[in-house]
Amino acid sequence: MKRGARFWRHRCAAALAALAAGWLVAAPAETDRAALLRACFRYRISQQTVAQLAKLAESLPEGRRAQVEQSAQSWQDNSLTIIREDLDARFGARARAVFGDFLAEFGAAENKGDQAFLNALAEQLGWDAAPSGFEKLRLRVVRDLVPDEVATAGRFLGDVQSWADLCGDLADAPPLTVWLERDKPSVKPATAAFGKHPAPARQAAGPKPKPNPLRDAEAAAGDFEETEEPPASALDSFGDARGARRARALEDAQEGMQQVALERRTAEEEQAAKKTAAAQAEAEAVRKQAERLAAVEQEAIEQRKNSWSGRLKSLLCTTIGATSGAFLGGVGARAGEEAAEAVFGDH
Repeated sequence: MKRGARFWRHRCAAALAALAAGWLVAAPAETDRAALLRACFRYRISQQTVAQLAKLAESLPEGRRAQVEQSAQSWQDNSLTIIREDLDARFGARARAVFGDFLAEFGAAENKGDQAFLNALAEQLGWDAAPSGFEKLRLRVVRDLVPDEVATAGRFLGDVQSWADLCGDLADAPPLTVWLERDKPSVKPATAAFGKHPAPARQAAGPKPKPNPLRDAEAAAGDFEETEEPPASALDSFGDARGARRARALEDAQEGMQQVALERRTAEEEQAAKKTAAAQAEAEAVRKQAERLAAVEQEAIEQRKNSWSGRLKSLLCTTIGATSGAFLGGVGARAGEEAAEAVFGDH
């Protein structure tokens, strides 16, 4: 029995090891071509998102339109930063050139409907079969490589549309930036350590001895030399006393000025902290208002998010047919260079 139990334990361990090995084989590391293809479609998603926001903003009043344009720019900058950082991590100093060359190659092949390019790409990606056309390729990329990016962009577009609709119904709708960040934790009110400044330190000094002509005239015992010392005059004694009084008055004046400066600084800091706390409290109230409005509109927001996600998928997969210009701004090398400049240029 014991021998049989050991046998089955070994068999189970071997089976688990085989399964683990199978999982490792089934999930190979992403290839460079897959990373480039994902980056290409991330770029396309960012371009389409901004384009849809521009259309959405056309019918808005100037103030609201400016808020949408600012949020769209922030969205695009963040998206391009993510693309650039991922490519830099994989390709290092070659990232810009590799990305631009791939986009140029991909855009030209897509424009011509080059099936040979698709066959080679599918082999490089490790796919079982090549897609029969670029539309099928786009469908698979959207489904397998960038579903999270599409969903995130759909949520962003749905949020902006929901805010625009709210502004039409409410006179005191929150700003768009607050609406978009309503789920973020609020900041804690500012606090200041009032009265924590140390009092100006008086210079440590012992009491200055009162001038004494007889004592001052005495010599140290070890250095005594018998000489005739003239007695100190009353005028010298008066001058020493007046100098001591002036030094003391100057010291008191300096301490007074330091105390006034300290009290002024403390008052200014206290006032600034109160203003900051009031501003933070107001911002938190606006954020909570946005939270309440979003809770009421949750179902509509979710529907808009799904609607925009579906629209983006359609734009990415079917609307452009075999032409890349709608996404990349051109065809071939020019498209690749413009896209690489957008991702790797100064932001």
